[in-house]
Amino acid sequence: MSEEDLESKISILRKRVRGLFSNIQKGLTDIYQEDENYIKLGLSISKAKDIAVEKLEKYVKSHKTDVKIREANKEDIVKINQIYHESWNASHLPMKEVTEELFMEIFEDEDTKFLIAKLDSQDVGFILVEFNKLNKEIGLISGLGVVPKYQGKGLGKYLALEAWNFFKDKGIKELRCEVYKENKVAISFIKSLGFEEYGASEGIYTLK
Repeated sequence: MSEEDLESKISILRKRVRGLFSNIQKGLTDIYQEDENYIKLGLSISKAKDIAVEKLEKYVKSHKTDVKIREANKEDIVKINQIYHESWNASHLPMKEVTEELFMEIFEDEDTKFLIAKLDSQDVGFILVEFNKLNKEIGLISGLGVVPKYQGKGLGKYLALEAWNFFKDKGIKELRCEVYKENKVAISFIKSLGFEEYGASEGIYTLK
């Protein structure tokens, strides 16, 4: 694949993911040029081991909630779409009515994975993880959703720990995410894990 084709693919995928996790009631051109609406956060793997993982593992061990997490397959796209709509309707943040087809397009990209959390025999949350197409040493946390009934039960921590487990053996040197600036809860949670703000966007997607 040529560099031009790769950049085009990155742009298309970025728009699709931001179409899920950003302020979407405008035209596409307006949205994707407004990087100032997002706070960019990064965490080196060395710091992740010392700060984020220690906190997450301590939380999981102390709570002992029977959460099961698996990598999604195509049959899970219907449920992921449902979780997305339930969680964002309850968040009061800007959102877009999206389709299963859009989730499937993201799912089928070779650099993206959905991880699903199951509790009480129900699929109740997901996290979207990716590899940066220009630098595979950067892991991206691109989206997180939990159905309202199960929010506040620490499922974000379980999913974040599983994202770490997904990346740790794949040569990743840095974790990054991009957060809609009005999502104060997500920003606070991510910073509590040691993530720090950094400069201009480098093809990073959006976590809300």
